[in-house]
Amino acid sequence: MRVVSAACAVTLVLSACTGEPQPPPDPAVLIVAGRQVDFVHELTAGFEAGVRRVPGIGWGTTGPEIVDSAAQLRVFQDFVEGRYGSVTLFTFAPELFADSLERAAAAGTPVVELNSIPAPGSRVPLYVGNDNLEIGEQLGRAVAGHIPAGATGMVILGSPFPGVTVLDERATGVREAVRRLRPEVTVLGPFDTKQDPVANMEAWRTLQAANPGALAFVGVGGADAHSLALLDDPDDDRVDGGVGTAATALAATGRGAMVLVSSEPYLQGLLAGAIQARTAKDHGELPVGWLPVPGIVVDRGNVALIVARQQNPENRAAWFRDAADRILADVDDHLRPMDDAR
Repeated sequence: MRVVSAACAVTLVLSACTGEPQPPPDPAVLIVAGRQVDFVHELTAGFEAGVRRVPGIGWGTTGPEIVDSAAQLRVFQDFVEGRYGSVTLFTFAPELFADSLERAAAAGTPVVELNSIPAPGSRVPLYVGNDNLEIGEQLGRAVAGHIPAGATGMVILGSPFPGVTVLDERATGVREAVRRLRPEVTVLGPFDTKQDPVANMEAWRTLQAANPGALAFVGVGGADAHSLALLDDPDDDRVDGGVGTAATALAATGRGAMVLVSSEPYLQGLLAGAIQARTAKDHGELPVGWLPVPGIVVDRGNVALIVARQQNPENRAAWFRDAADRILADVDDHLRPMDDAR
């Protein structure tokens, strides 16, 4: 994983090639909420791939090792005044960053927000992320498809961060889809399942012990899918639901024990990195609005393809190349108003 100083090396190479002093290219920097979070690895890999599409721009990633919004905010302060050029930010606490983001905008620092909707007053021009209500709808439809018509019982819904807008939207989508398609089923939650892997596992263990006859357990965060896959009982024919492409969850999906929706964080990071790098190189303005990234349902029908995609960076790059090329060729045509983001 490179650090911000990578831009310095790029600048030296450019100067040596031309024999003339060159203005340092604005590095493209990704600041993440916690570098140990599984899907952050996907965001980061995609971000690097996106920046590499633009020659001459350095890139770096930084942020706390574990999810710590206060520590992340302290990291962000070094970038508010534009010392390192442009920034892409992924945080679980957008409201906490609103004042600092407003100061960054006033200082002329280009900022892209990634995966979490900017809080009001942030003055962030570009947000790259899912339609999370639709992510939840996709997951709810997939889970409902494995519940017999006319069935009665409960679906237990969990979220590692209740109150975080994007996860709340996913939970709403799951609830609405299940209630529409299986009206006799009661959806309970979302219950707080915690982000920490150990705490998340224990939360789901407790929920399953308290609801042994549940028709399905459904989590809207990446940690949830991992835990539910590990807790799968091979003697139970229940099909649970989750978000993400953790190896454990993909294996459970292959066994028919889960259905997943991938929020496609690699593509999110790729788009943000490429747009940020282009803006830095051209000294231009960022596009304005919400750039939505669609999710994909993963089930037994396509899980082998997704497993192959996730095996190495080359496979992921090949999988997403056409979609990225299409969107980046005309970003404005794919933008929606920021106020529509959910």
